[in-house]
Amino acid sequence: MSQIDKSGESLDAVAIGISALCVVHCLAIPVLVVLFPIIGGTLLANHAFHALLLLLVLPTSTLALYLGYRRHRAPRALRFGVLGMAILILAALLGPEVLSPVGERVTTSVGGGVLALAHFINLRQCRRRGSAYGSGSEPGDISTP
Repeated sequence: MSQIDKSGESLDAVAIGISALCVVHCLAIPVLVVLFPIIGGTLLANHAFHALLLLLVLPTSTLALYLGYRRHRAPRALRFGVLGMAILILAALLGPEVLSPVGERVTTSVGGGVLALAHFINLRQCRRRGSAYGSGSEPGDISTP
């Protein structure tokens, strides 16, 4: 496996982890704030935490999905990736003031889930091609996984 293969696969894994962290954060923080009110004043319960995760997710996901697409040429992962990132950006821009705190959490969770799905599809398509993120020039399988 080349260095590009390893890097691309690692980026997908990191992006999946960050997306999962978003979902866990959105689901766990309300419970934790009730159980431990001191958490309500920390960065974890702050809207800034979503912005920080978004700053990590966008470049990581963009690069991982691009490297994967370059190899497998199957647009499905890119489509889900763009949709997931758009939902996350929308949730961050509108925030709890427009969406309500619950609406923001639901929207962010949906966006994170769609983005994680995109990375799973990307990994699967790359593994079908035999090499995760190489710069092969042959067209990839455009069938759905």
